[in-house]
Amino acid sequence: MSISSADAPAALARRLLHYVRPRQLQLVVRMAELGAMQKAAADLGMSQPSATEALNRVEALLDLTLFDRHARGVRLTPEGALLLPALKRALAAIDLLAGDAARIAGGASGLVRIAGIAAASTAVAAPALPAMCAAQPALWIDYREIEAADIAALLHERAADLVLCRASVQVPDGHRFTPLRPDRIGLYCGSGHPLARLRRPTLERCARETWLLPPEGSPPHAAFAALCERLGSSPAVARVSTRTMALSVALVCELGLLYVGLGSHMDRFVASGRLHRLPIDVPGAPAPIGCLHPQPPASEAAATVLAHLVRWGGGEGQAAGAGAP
Repeated sequence: MSISSADAPAALARRLLHYVRPRQLQLVVRMAELGAMQKAAADLGMSQPSATEALNRVEALLDLTLFDRHARGVRLTPEGALLLPALKRALAAIDLLAGDAARIAGGASGLVRIAGIAAASTAVAAPALPAMCAAQPALWIDYREIEAADIAALLHERAADLVLCRASVQVPDGHRFTPLRPDRIGLYCGSGHPLARLRRPTLERCARETWLLPPEGSPPHAAFAALCERLGSSPAVARVSTRTMALSVALVCELGLLYVGLGSHMDRFVASGRLHRLPIDVPGAPAPIGCLHPQPPASEAAATVLAHLVRWGGGEGQAAGAGAP
């Protein structure tokens, strides 16, 4: 059936809602993953004839051929490959609906989905959200950590009510970025390192130590390069590289290394007494961390959480991000 009128998307949506069952969409996704209808049908507890009928129905409703058949199974057509992400999102939305319904049935007064980059998890979510949960025990807050590259897709799919990220992110129409905490780049060592006992160690003195290289392409890596330029040479570096913060801290402490890092990552280890921030002027000013959100917020619950984050950012957040070493 061909749908070519101006209201084709709306008409097709009505047909899908009326005729398509979630199990049929599951079949398409599992066929794409397993490469065979028989395996996908068995995985879903369907007979081969039922699976064939289900696929034919979906393809007829969409007016698209989703799979090419070959001797060893099936493969997605170009059209099927383009549609697969939307099919997965549709099934994910059903899972989301089920989870939300269960939480509301369990007494939740509101649901807020928060996504945050790693720096925001340690610098904003960890210090700010526990008090929020204590003050609003009936709210259900779902937090997940993401990569900065995932933000655009999250917003497009409306998969998060609030996104904790840096101010450098592109703000889409209908959204606003609210800054919560400044960030800084510092030079760190283990709390037991000899340099930690010096009141005013010089950069030249620090250059005699072995350093752990920051991840390439990161603001700390650029700051490390600027320090090397200031020194006129590069200090010795450990023959290991990592983007994992827990491993970086372990290497710094266990091997006695120096490390140029973001305060949003490192300051919690300073507060716990594991690391020491050296009083060295390190160049570079990373973008502040804040909250990207629809304007107005997506729900009353999201507005409540945002207001809490803004209050935290106006007090503890500013102090944490701009405090003296």
